[in-house]
Amino acid sequence: MIVLLLLVTATAADDGVFDIRYPSVVVAAQDDGNVSLQAGRMTQDLHVLPGPNGGSVYLEDVDLRHIIQIATSLPPVWSAHAHVGFFGTFKGEEKVDLKLEAEDPEGGTITFALVAGDLPPGIKLNGTTGHVVGEVPDETNSYSFTIRALDSHNKYADAVFRMETLEFDHCTSNPCQNNGECTDTKAGFTCNCTITFGGQKCEYACTSRAVGVQHRYTIPDAQMTAYQTYSTLLPSNGRYAASGYGWCGEDSNSWLQIDLGNLTRIYRVMTQGYSRSQYTTAYTLACSTDGNIFQKINGTNGNDYTFLARYSSSPYFQNLPTPIVARFIRFHPTSYSRRPCLKVEVYGCHVYGSE
Repeated sequence: MIVLLLLVTATAADDGVFDIRYPSVVVAAQDDGNVSLQAGRMTQDLHVLPGPNGGSVYLEDVDLRHIIQIATSLPPVWSAHAHVGFFGTFKGEEKVDLKLEAEDPEGGTITFALVAGDLPPGIKLNGTTGHVVGEVPDETNSYSFTIRALDSHNKYADAVFRMETLEFDHCTSNPCQNNGECTDTKAGFTCNCTITFGGQKCEYACTSRAVGVQHRYTIPDAQMTAYQTYSTLLPSNGRYAASGYGWCGEDSNSWLQIDLGNLTRIYRVMTQGYSRSQYTTAYTLACSTDGNIFQKINGTNGNDYTFLARYSSSPYFQNLPTPIVARFIRFHPTSYSRRPCLKVEVYGCHVYGSE
């Protein structure tokens, strides 16, 4: 074997130490040869010093220091938790943001992964940040799952957690107003309102709540139709407070229809005129839940109930003899001056749960 050292500077200390200091030192043997390093007579240590700046020691293309770090590194350590576990017990619909507590003894970065079991529906693990976040499901249940803490050397530590969820009673806080009765549901709650109140929490006095025919964002133009409309006027001209002309029909066979969008308990209607020469003086109403079968609103004598209207631009209110639940309502002019013209609004409350 021949060993060749190519050096620029070499010194030998008086105590027999061969000291070579140069940015790069190459020790090479011929093909199939060996390079042997020996300290003393097999009784002394041989030290390889990578240098103060953390250099590497390579065997071919493998960093021996990295191999040693992997071999000597310790797995992550989970922090101590309460006696009931890290997560504990939570109420349905509660928002959670829980930080997993594990550390790498070497001070490195830790990632997390779910390796067994299932998180509750609506709860997710962010493996990078170590946060468990989401909304607790509204149910009484118990979930066990295992989360793995993994360091950069693929050393890991698993921890088993238990998360209990409790169904939330939405009626505990008594959300229903005006003597409404609360019923707890999986989706939240429903309020059974007294006959004169409506809304999700019975917060509206139905006799004075307009359903919004006046506003296009509430009742779009497509939900206003008519039969035998006069000239080029549109059904949407029949909105209360609309500028210019209202809706006008050809004769007493004409009608104006409003699709309220949902089943609504209707209490009263309002009309508005716009011209002293063309206006409606009386009309009847027909209602439907499906848009196909309509029934006229009757009075106490069983005949069609007649509602009054005026030419004045001031709103004129008329109460229904009895509130009626419907989605579609038709205004049938029965008497008028020159042509049956009017603008309308409807008052009532949406019947929740009818979608």
